[in-house]
Amino acid sequence: MSKIPGSVNETMLEPAMSLSAQIAERICERIQDEKLVPGTYLGTVDKLTEQFGVSRTVIREAIGSLRGLGIVTGRPKLGLSVAEGDIQSVLRKALIPRTTNQKGWFELAKFRVVIEIGSMPLAIENTTSEQIDRLNLLVAEQKQLLEHQQQDSSRVFQEFIQKDLLFHETLLEAANQDLIAQFHQVLAKYFYQGEMYFPSPTIKMVQEHADIVNSITERDSSAAVQAMNVHLSPILKLIKAEDQ
Repeated sequence: MSKIPGSVNETMLEPAMSLSAQIAERICERIQDEKLVPGTYLGTVDKLTEQFGVSRTVIREAIGSLRGLGIVTGRPKLGLSVAEGDIQSVLRKALIPRTTNQKGWFELAKFRVVIEIGSMPLAIENTTSEQIDRLNLLVAEQKQLLEHQQQDSSRVFQEFIQKDLLFHETLLEAANQDLIAQFHQVLAKYFYQGEMYFPSPTIKMVQEHADIVNSITERDSSAAVQAMNVHLSPILKLIKAEDQ
């Protein structure tokens, strides 16, 4: 079988990646680079075999792994197409089983801590003035909510949590890393289901948010990391207690 330009050579495999995995990665790169929408036709097994210059067995293995991840879909003879799901749906499949018990919630909490603290240097580098304005507005709205806490504590608690979620989503958006932001959106959705672990909103929490924004505004990476550590310290204490 002749090879077309750019095809994958079966005799030149990367040691850490099988040929079918390389093909699967190439298909994923095409979907991402060309921004292919769900339903976009990718071709038949025969067409992909010719395109990549490999055996039908390799193509079938690559398609099988992508179908298992929910990235592509297809029927015999009809061909392959981009699945309706996206990266978030794939993440949900991985995370949902872990949200059914207390241990799973704490695992999600650990993920959140790592992502949020690790994103601070990226936020410092990439945050726009519009995003800083949005963060400051959320801080002001949280402060305003606390003024009505005694009158309607249940409503304030729910709305405060929503503002908190938007605040942290904006931080991840500011880091300008789409994959991290999408992962956090899915992670946070299930993390915030653990309301029983959340303390009542306080002005201290709002001030911690303000300290984070100030550090980002001043482009002080070490101060931003420290401020986020302080803000997440209640979660860190819960994680430590659970581990012990």
